[in-house]
Amino acid sequence: MFSPALHEGPAKGTRSSRRRARPSSSDASVQQPRAKRQRVPLSETTFVKPDAPPEMFEVKADKLDLLNMKRDGIEAISAPRKELSVRSKKPKPGERASKGDGSVILTQNNAYTVSKLPALPDRLRADTQNRQHGAVYSSTGYALTVTHTHAYVWPYASTSASPETFTFTLPYPSKYASDPLPLGSLVSPTSSMEEPGLVVVMPLSGKIVYWESISSAATLDFIRQQRGGVEDAVSGMFSGEHIVQIVNADSVGFVLAFSSGRLAYMNVRDIHGRPGISVQFLRNGLSNSAGGFFGSLRHALSSSAIRGDIAAARASRGTKIGERVVVAATSKGRLSCWKIHRGGRHELLADDDIREKVVRTIHQTYPDAEGSSQDAFEVIDFTFVPRGLDKKHVDMSRLSQALAHEQDELQHLLLLVAFGGRRHSRYVLVEIVISAKDLDVGMIRPLTSYITPVRQSAAAKPRVYLPRPGLVAYVVFDRAVVVASMASPPDSPDSQLQEDSHIIPATFEDVIDFQDEGTVQVVGSGIEEPTSNGQDDIRQRHRTKNPTAVLLLQGVGTIRVAVADVDRFGSERPPAVTAKSKLEQAVFFGTKNDNPLVFQGRRSLPFTATEIGNAAVELSHEIVSSKTPFIVNLPASLENNMRTRGEYLHKLISYLNDTGVELDLRTRWILLFNAEKMHVATWIWQRHEQFIAERPEGDKKTIISEIAVYINEQQKTEINPAIGEVDPVRHWFLNDVWRLNIFVAWAYQIIKYQWKERQTDEEGINRIVWEAVTINNGALSEAYEYRNNHSQLYGVDPKRIESSSGATEPWTSSHFVTNNMKRLVEFCYQWLELYYIPNVQDSPVDLTLVEAVRNLLPSLTDRYFSALKEFSEWASHTDSSSAQDLAKTYRQQYESDKYDKILRLKDYGLWDEAIALAKEHSAFEALAEIVVQQILGLEQEVAASASPSAETVALLEAKKRQMGRLFDQYEVEFAYPAYEVLLKNGGVQSVLEFPYDKNGFATSFLRTKPELAKISWINDVEREKDIDHAAETLLSLGLNREQQVWNKKIELSLGKLALLAEEAEPSVNGDSISNGYPESETRNGASLETIDRELALIKIQDSLYNQILPTIQEAVDGTAEVELAIKEHGSKTLSKQKALFTIFENALRQLLAHEALPPLTLIDLLTLMHLPPKHWDSMGDQFFLALKVAKYGLKGEDRTNAERLIWRRCLLRDDWKHVNETNDKNDLDQVTVIGGTAAYRTMFAIVEEQQYDKNFRPFVKPSDAFGVFTDKLDRRFDDMDDGFRHKLLDIMKAEDKQLKTYIEKSQLDAWHRTTRDCAEKTVEQVLHAVTEANEAVEAKKFTNGNGSIKPIFSLKRGDARRTDLFGVQV
Repeated sequence: MFSPALHEGPAKGTRSSRRRARPSSSDASVQQPRAKRQRVPLSETTFVKPDAPPEMFEVKADKLDLLNMKRDGIEAISAPRKELSVRSKKPKPGERASKGDGSVILTQNNAYTVSKLPALPDRLRADTQNRQHGAVYSSTGYALTVTHTHAYVWPYASTSASPETFTFTLPYPSKYASDPLPLGSLVSPTSSMEEPGLVVVMPLSGKIVYWESISSAATLDFIRQQRGGVEDAVSGMFSGEHIVQIVNADSVGFVLAFSSGRLAYMNVRDIHGRPGISVQFLRNGLSNSAGGFFGSLRHALSSSAIRGDIAAARASRGTKIGERVVVAATSKGRLSCWKIHRGGRHELLADDDIREKVVRTIHQTYPDAEGSSQDAFEVIDFTFVPRGLDKKHVDMSRLSQALAHEQDELQHLLLLVAFGGRRHSRYVLVEIVISAKDLDVGMIRPLTSYITPVRQSAAAKPRVYLPRPGLVAYVVFDRAVVVASMASPPDSPDSQLQEDSHIIPATFEDVIDFQDEGTVQVVGSGIEEPTSNGQDDIRQRHRTKNPTAVLLLQGVGTIRVAVADVDRFGSERPPAVTAKSKLEQAVFFGTKNDNPLVFQGRRSLPFTATEIGNAAVELSHEIVSSKTPFIVNLPASLENNMRTRGEYLHKLISYLNDTGVELDLRTRWILLFNAEKMHVATWIWQRHEQFIAERPEGDKKTIISEIAVYINEQQKTEINPAIGEVDPVRHWFLNDVWRLNIFVAWAYQIIKYQWKERQTDEEGINRIVWEAVTINNGALSEAYEYRNNHSQLYGVDPKRIESSSGATEPWTSSHFVTNNMKRLVEFCYQWLELYYIPNVQDSPVDLTLVEAVRNLLPSLTDRYFSALKEFSEWASHTDSSSAQDLAKTYRQQYESDKYDKILRLKDYGLWDEAIALAKEHSAFEALAEIVVQQILGLEQEVAASASPSAETVALLEAKKRQMGRLFDQYEVEFAYPAYEVLLKNGGVQSVLEFPYDKNGFATSFLRTKPELAKISWINDVEREKDIDHAAETLLSLGLNREQQVWNKKIELSLGKLALLAEEAEPSVNGDSISNGYPESETRNGASLETIDRELALIKIQDSLYNQILPTIQEAVDGTAEVELAIKEHGSKTLSKQKALFTIFENALRQLLAHEALPPLTLIDLLTLMHLPPKHWDSMGDQFFLALKVAKYGLKGEDRTNAERLIWRRCLLRDDWKHVNETNDKNDLDQVTVIGGTAAYRTMFAIVEEQQYDKNFRPFVKPSDAFGVFTDKLDRRFDDMDDGFRHKLLDIMKAEDKQLKTYIEKSQLDAWHRTTRDCAEKTVEQVLHAVTEANEAVEAKKFTNGNGSIKPIFSLKRGDARRTDLFGVQV
């Protein structure tokens, strides 16, 4: 078909002569033979391995330069190039190479491994934009890729990055870039050939080119003696018809599928085995016997094309040479099965529409399947189920029993069907068994992990593979591969229940996603199968033990997906897709920037949040402890290893966040704590190397080395010297980082051990102390910094670490860490006291390290405080009572230590650091102590020097200003403690004269301290000029808090004076009050009345004290005073009543100590004490004074009960039986008896008082006084023990009993009335006499001073006063 002018050589179909043809001198177009290996200028692809120099050959047919043009993005063919291979690319440090084949593992789990093979032609590696497709032929070991202009063949399993590549220039390239790509296939080599051939078909034109051998084609092209390829074309193609698929039927030849639905048989060798292309459209194989009933395949499939385009055509793996079965399937579900013989003879075995039957079976198997309608049904691809399997694998498979049949008449297929939707598609694997009589639907296996619709613009259609032994299926999409188990699930109760419910138990299924960026897509695929029945296939270049899928990924290279152990899929414990395995893939393989796989963002994980969280915690722990197989457990650089593990942890949380899984807070805190430990451990290792570098030769054991050795065996992973583990330090950092809290805490244990056991000298201890402080301080500082910086990433609040937020126990504040931090801080005090001596020249230790310890002490103390506070906050919210108790202890320890330990810093000259630490922890008491002590120290230094330095004076002033700024910043939280310290150490004047208190904190401080009221009122007068508040302060002090009666009297008097002085000031407008009342009565009347009452009580107490004073003047001490007073003024009856005597004794002791007595206590003294005769002349009647105390000091029921008690005791002072015996008495004698009673004297004083205070009427009948305090005592005794209270009640009942006797036997109620009448008449007579005398100033007294009647009624005038006897206004 080619013009002789354009083509020279033997005719088509003839065998080529082995003689070398002599070139014609007239043929100028014939090029001279070129060397097989032509050198090119040096470039980055020049250097190759000297022992294996693979080559790339470019082969093209001898044609005129008809294509030296550029159309629609297709480049014109340039002169052939010969490219030398480049040296194999070394894998990156993060990549994992597999065994021996140079591949790089892209991901791995317990079921399969995905690796990238190194071999890829340089042109394909560079060409990532142009369209291409291809296939992988494991039987020959070659891969094929076809573009519009070239075909590339190379050994895809080669270990060289630039393998020996055969490049074929296509003689009939496409006109447009949008045209279908040429279709190519490798041709199985003949017995005389070692390498396969190549056939390429142009889809639109039907042109065909065939090279018998890829290697000989290159040789022929170079020597230019014979044509490099055999060419032909498909004749009889319809207008608009194009070829859509080329099917390799192995020894039979090829089958071409057309867009019209037709099939054509193509052979590339003649009957003699010589190269020669022949094409014939298939006709019905039954036409000879059936008279052409079925007609040609052209008509059969053209009619089926109406029902749907051909989705796929596949050839069986025939057992007979020269005979194959070809099955074609339309997208709508019509299957046609043909048997084809070598040379083109063929026959139709079956032709049926399976759509309805498949859909019905799917619905029966999965009644709840959504979107599985016939309209949405589509056949995507199918494959033949392998035959000749051993019984073991047949039993393992979930396919039907057809798997065990070997009949040629039975065709066993596995279809990939889809139910399409706009956004999602459902994919199902369907088993089809075709026999001569029927077509059966077997197993239904849905694919649940992949729902992306088929991309119509993809370079290659989806493919389904079921390699031997048929236990694993590979479904290859353009940007994903699904690995699905075809094995039966293991027997279990659950699986039995599922089968009874017509539910297919789930088996292994996972999807491998590729990037969807740029042109990365699957452009071709193939499979690698294990040899059958243990027999090696001599023609199979790559041998494998397990079924493998090989993919051509444009822009990336060759990808191999290999299951780890295919038999395991049919075992009792088959592999499963777990949340952990998915996390491992994303973490360990998703960190590589050049990894074409996608591990996140494509689809959500098919697990619950709890499952993912538990898997994340487990994986995080394995990373920290190096228990995962993806981490090298013997690295050359431990620092790089730990950094890598930290990156894995970061990738883990990033992946979890990207997937949007809702992790609980507990999980997030665990992940954060593990990441913290990894980060801190890396930092500690760096310090370890620094310590080693700083130590002298022969002394390389750092504290980190010692910890790794001496840490308890149960708190670390023990090394095994038998297998070569000899470095305990590296071993710990590889295996025990998750125990970092124990490691950090052990730093103090090393110091304690070496210090007590004297394991080293002072200098050695000095360095160990410095290293321990550095590690403890730095480790916790790094942890807190990492936590604060990454808290948002982990979704936690670092300020809320309490257990209610989900956090586990913080490792930075565990009991071991906190306890040893405290001990380490206190040991630093001890060490600094021994060796921190400034300006010392000769020291047994390195003072530089001592100074370093001193400088780190504030930060170390801060870390200790943080640990205490952190643990107490966490433990206080736990459910454990022991943890809550420990939280209380830690909280108390924190409050105590943040004062004591901050103050210790000033002992080492760390004033500013102590201030900063106190501010950070709001330790305002310590802050006040430090600031004030520094100021006072500077003041003493200035005062002690005759000419203090200007620097000291300036520093003093600066510190005072600093204290003022702290007042402004922290207000009363700091100001009040500061004034406390200032008052204690500098006195009152220091408080009152501090110059930088701009907000009056001194005044508010004094006013809020009741005990400082004596200073506060002075400050009110002198500094604040606030007389009103000064009066309030004095009155509050005198009325409520003052215990000394003399001080109380002065304070109340001064307060009253201040009130009167304030009220004496003129009004604002200068006008006087015109309402008829003095201002004191309108504004402070109530206050003045209260003051007067208190002063009256004080006056009564003073009067009583003056009565007792003469009897105690001989006493040598307070105890003697009490004894003398009791002896003189007590009674025998009182001494017998122990409870009442105790009350009397205590009250008397208070009186003699000048304590201000409560009203009821003063009443007890007045009513129980026996005063000398005529005492009323100097102080007034004692019971009358008791009633006045009740008036001034008591209210309501308390006053009523007190008056009843007073009258009961007053009436019991006299013998009313004697008064009632009037026999042999004249009136004068009887009156004299009445006038001598205590009741009369009391009543006289009351009646006289009533002349000035009409409301004072405290009279109580004897019968009304009966029963007081016999059932319940007054409130003073509420807190006393029951025994004492019962005794006192008995005494009260005894008094009641005696009073009752007087009432019933001696007419006491009547005599009480008589006595009152006598008192009223006597007072009336006195007032009448005074009126008659008209004396202006003072009436002559007719009484004895207490109202007692003199014999023969000799009366004196009373004193008419505006006030009563005690100065109280009436």
